[in-house]
Formats: sequence, structure tokens, C-alpha cells
Amino acid sequence: MEIRKSTTEDLQEIMEIYGIARIFMKNTGNPTQWRNGYPSESLVRSDIESGISYVAVENGRIEVVFFYRKGEDPTYKVIEDGAWLDDEPYAVLHRIASRGEVKGSGSA
Repeated sequence: MEIRKSTTEDLQEIMEIYGIARIFMKNTGNPTQWRNGYPSESLVRSDIESGISYVAVENGRIEVVFFYRKGEDPTYKVIEDGAWLDDEPYAVLHRIASRGEVKGSGSA
């Protein structure tokens, strides 16, 4: 499986995969995490333009999409009931989704 940065040409396929993921989450007991069309096309487009959107491709088809960024993430500015183990630099992985057709694709 090849992992590469997403391009605007990938946008339609990426949004299709996020749609599949929303349906899967709803049907398996997690109906509220990605509701109301999250992540939006404008957010994904912004991620692509910022160079933090990635896809995993198998046999010429996008199977997985995710957000990956090195450095501080605003999501983790405040941690309730816990703390970071240290102040070392880190990276974050968000919004990982797959078509659900290639076994183990998310582990790539």
C-alpha cells in the first residue's frame, strides 16, 4: 500500500470514504462523532492545501484517508483527568477512515 499526500484531484474519493465511515459509525453504535457532514469538504480541502491530508492507495484506488501533522495540536491544549508524560515533540493522526474493503488497510 502506497501512502502519499492527498491532492485536490482526490477530493471526491476522500469525501466518499468519509461518507462510508459516517455510515459505518452510525450503524455500529457511534452515531454522533462525525455528524452533520463532518469532516466537511472545505475542511478537507484546507487540509490538502496545508499538506496534512494523506491517502493510502492500493491497486490505484484510495482505500484510506487521514490527517497527520507534526507539532502541537490545539485539540490537546487542555487535557482533563490526565497529563502528558513529557514535553517531547509529537505528531497527531486524526480523521482516519477507510472504505472497509481491504483488510488491515488502516494499519498501513
